Amino acid sequence: MHILVTGSKGFIGRNLTAHLKATTEDTVLGFDVDNTPNDLSAALAVADVVIHLAGVNRPRTEAEFYSGNAGLTETLCETLLSLGRAVPIMLSSSIQAELENPYGLSKRQAEEVLRRYAQQSGAGVVIYRLPNVFGKWCRPNYNSVVATFCHAIARDLPITISDPAREMQLVHVDDVVEALVSEVRRQKSEVRGGTVYREVGPVYRVTLGRLAELI
Repeated sequence: MHILVTGSKGFIGRNLTAHLKATTEDTVLGFDVDNTPNDLSAALAVADVVIHLAGVNRPRTEAEFYSGNAGLTETLCETLLSLGRAVPIMLSSSIQAELENPYGLSKRQAEEVLRRYAQQSGAGVVIYRLPNVFGKWCRPNYNSVVATFCHAIARDLPITISDPAREMQLVHVDDVVEALVSEVRRQKSEVRGGTVYREVGPVYRVTLGRLAELI
């Protein structure tokens, strides 16, 4: 099986790619910001399943939310449709897709693109609305408060807590990877169409103040 991982050099992508290469004999294809549209087309021409992790959460302009999340998803789906290929896709979305902020809206738009693709192609689509993901290889001062706190506290640097009572929902990257790998196994044994939403657990709930104390 050929497995295409978009965002393969990102936090979740790096963990997933390492796991797949270490535990399966499948061919893992990577796509990231240093690849070209032609690279994406070539990979989609042979991929048996796509794990779509690529996205934008810290853009320079608000418009990049759309181009990096919904726009890239549109390109991916349009390419598969033009190739006449009904390839199952798994998407790492966000719990913020329930909100009305620019990031959440762009993630919700990406989900809608995939729902249309599932209807048009007959392929299966699985959407994971992930909470905050933490774990190895996560970048501090980027998109994980756990990594940011660990980085600062380990270096005796001050940390900033905007609201100690604010509750966070956290999931470990290893649990995300296991959920994605389990879905790949399902795709090997079952042929299904339509769109389903899945959750990843366990989800840890902790306030920012308590998180800082634990670290």
